[in-house]
Amino acid sequence: NACYNDIPKKDLKEIGQMIDLLGEKAVKILVQSAREKAKPAAAGDYFSGTPVDVSTLTRVSKDDLGLLPQPSKPRFQTALVGIYVRSQPFGGSDK
Repeated sequence: NACYNDIPKKDLKEIGQMIDLLGEKAVKILVQSAREKAKPAAAGDYFSGTPVDVSTLTRVSKDDLGLLPQPSKPRFQTALVGIYVRSQPFGGSDK
């Protein structure tokens, strides 16, 4: 079976450079997008239900505090997912 250690050092270096470049590009896109959007949600605000229908999902949070509104014409599809274990203090330690 092949494993990580079987990858040549030269290839690992190139892969690392590509990953760094992708990360930099992604951060630039997210930062630019955040600057163009409206203000983040305030306490008690809830606007994460559109344009994607999330009505069948169980909502545990009381608001979208700090979450930016969804764009009306999104260029990318991403998701923000959280886990809350009701039987654990503060929803669990796996945050």
